[in-house]
Amino acid sequence: MSPLRKQSRIRRIWRVLYPCGIHFLISQIIGYAGIWLAMQLLGEGGTEAYYNNAILLTGLTGLITMIPCLYFYKKDCRARIAGGLVTGQKPNRLSIGECGLILVMGAGFAQFANMFVNMIGSFLNAEEYQETMSQLTDGKSMFFLIVCMGIIAPLAEEIVFRWLIYLRLRDYMRSGEAIVISGLFFGIYHGNLVQGVYASILGCLFAYFLEQTGSLWTSVLLHMGANIWSLVLPELAAWLLDRYPMGIAVMLVLLLTGMCAGISYFRNRTDTEQRRII
Repeated sequence: MSPLRKQSRIRRIWRVLYPCGIHFLISQIIGYAGIWLAMQLLGEGGTEAYYNNAILLTGLTGLITMIPCLYFYKKDCRARIAGGLVTGQKPNRLSIGECGLILVMGAGFAQFANMFVNMIGSFLNAEEYQETMSQLTDGKSMFFLIVCMGIIAPLAEEIVFRWLIYLRLRDYMRSGEAIVISGLFFGIYHGNLVQGVYASILGCLFAYFLEQTGSLWTSVLLHMGANIWSLVLPELAAWLLDRYPMGIAVMLVLLLTGMCAGISYFRNRTDTEQRRII
């Protein structure tokens, strides 16, 4: 039996949860340092400057979080191979076409998860959350938002929640249980009910396809596709409504088609007898 599976229950819980603590601690340090610096430089105007730069601080948090978390992931890989939990085979590689398909799937997941949250929005106070997000993103260039929220933040969160938390849960349990638990962790960590429901749904999907494809980059690309789509959708929808009102329906059909094609492709490609490789 692998030494990882001989760990006590307390040790297992600690091993699964502390990656969240790393991300939270770094975000708090950067947040407090940012607001302190803003107050020192700008006085009473520092609070507004802090909120105007919240997206930048999010990106910085992601970059710093990756450093210790990648170290722990590499350490986990060595322990899994030594304990016989994985084959030692390198994770599967994705072709360029598969990467594009995964990005489309991520966009589709985000779109339809958003539609579901909007359907139950009256119970979740979704309008207040949307207003808060609008305040944070208004006035920022699309390029800046995509870099911070569409690339850096998803990569950092996937390293924490899928590469560490999900794969550590897999060390102790079946994939289905690990998918649900890691998805719930992902939702709870977001700290509000609206984003929690949305993130839990997507977190389960990201972990499921990471497991299906045997590639770490599947969940990263799904997450990037979801975030980038959420960023560009308001402007894209406004442009379509102004130029081509039926374009919204066409867009949704194309998105649904691409999402279903991707799901079918990766489910058919998966070797159900394949041993765990990540």
